[in-house]
Amino acid sequence: MFSLPITLSHTHSPPYKRQIARQIETLICSGRLQEGNRLPSINRMASLLQVSKNTIMGAYDLLIDSNLIHSEPSRGFFVATPTRNGRSRLVPDFVMETAHCSRNLRTSTALASGVHVPAASVPVRFDFKIGRPSLHAFPLRQFIYLSNQLLRYAGTGMTDYPPPEGLWGLRLQIADYLAASKGILADPDHILITAGTQESLSLIAAHFLDENSCAVHESPGYNGFRHLLARHRTQGIPVPVDQHGLCTDQLPNRAVQLAFVTPSHQYPLGHTLTVPRRQELLAWASSSGALIIEDDYDGDFCYGPALPAPLKAMSPGQVIYLGSFSKTLGPGLRLGYMVCPPHLSQDFIARKALLNNGSPWLTQAILARFFDEYDYPRHLQYLRRRYLEQRNTLLQGLKKAWGNTGVVSGHNAGMHLAFRLPSQGPDAHHVAAAALRYGIRLYPLAQAASQEADGNDPRHLLFGYANLECSELQQAMQHLALIQARLNHG
Repeated sequence: MFSLPITLSHTHSPPYKRQIARQIETLICSGRLQEGNRLPSINRMASLLQVSKNTIMGAYDLLIDSNLIHSEPSRGFFVATPTRNGRSRLVPDFVMETAHCSRNLRTSTALASGVHVPAASVPVRFDFKIGRPSLHAFPLRQFIYLSNQLLRYAGTGMTDYPPPEGLWGLRLQIADYLAASKGILADPDHILITAGTQESLSLIAAHFLDENSCAVHESPGYNGFRHLLARHRTQGIPVPVDQHGLCTDQLPNRAVQLAFVTPSHQYPLGHTLTVPRRQELLAWASSSGALIIEDDYDGDFCYGPALPAPLKAMSPGQVIYLGSFSKTLGPGLRLGYMVCPPHLSQDFIARKALLNNGSPWLTQAILARFFDEYDYPRHLQYLRRRYLEQRNTLLQGLKKAWGNTGVVSGHNAGMHLAFRLPSQGPDAHHVAAAALRYGIRLYPLAQAASQEADGNDPRHLLFGYANLECSELQQAMQHLALIQARLNHG
């Protein structure tokens, strides 16, 4: 420890040595100085504070007498065990001041997205957390190579602000990929690089929503959007989903600002929105004035018939399209994108600049080069083959554990599936609690950034399988079959 944040008052009566001792004591009691930390030498402290060495020695003696620090010959002064109750030993009437809050300040209504879950109360061996891609499938070798190359020839990349809309090379690669794989014809100038879907939703909400607005969302659906509505005091209109996706016959007959949907792999139940309902949704949006937010959740993974064309490809002007690299590479990259209608692009770019002045240059540059040199679509093909095998292993395990008594949904696409427990037997929370005691973590909807539809019993469990190897899935499901048998006979 070479310096401390100490200031001396020249207008108050306490001697300098007591002012110094009191401030060091406060640093210890608040935890900023911890046991074993070394204090500045007497000479250095005297030089920093422009006082005599005797003054510093006197302050240190007060702290030694209070057992707050100790001296080691030829080594210096070190923090001893701090006081446990946080009270000053030198100044008995010392009170830590707290900030006063104005009654006129608006209290925060911010809520978390829900993707961050508390740590389990017991060690977990098999974690079925959704949204987590395979650790072993991440192209680590390529990313290390590209990172080294880019840092070696970075130029001003690391010493200048990146453009808030994102690097041109990455936006161009995304535009080419969307055109080839999804039929979305996007101008790179209308693509905005973000820190993922949640930031994209926040930018959209800041533009459109206030207490006089209303927005449609799926039920059950993603809490990250529902909580944004609450934050902006916006009325949310839940619309149920069934095996064909959003129930378009229950869309409201009124003016609506936004409609948030996950048509490729509905979050959380995994249904795919059918073509007729996509057409009905677009027709409703035209009549209600709503702009559709299309979150292409898990749309890169399909294990059955090809997914229908995205809403953005069907009606570009009515839809903001959201994509992310969190599932295809990893959420740790914090990279996603939004394809905006032309008239909204500049506003979102300006909002992004106000928010954080752009996404990190290095991560964007690595991903642009990865597209160009390592063929991103080929990486996706590898993931599809891998996840298909893991999904099949999970389906076999569910059948052994529950037979034909439960209902599986969302298994034709994505990285997770939903399992509705049979009506007779323990609910999702009881099954998850029993499994956790054996080191298996399962997720009812309420623990997976979503919620059951209003009035429904908690009977859905979500199984994320991408980050578990087939051998791990087999072991986990064998244990789960035994747990289920005990619950049925308990």
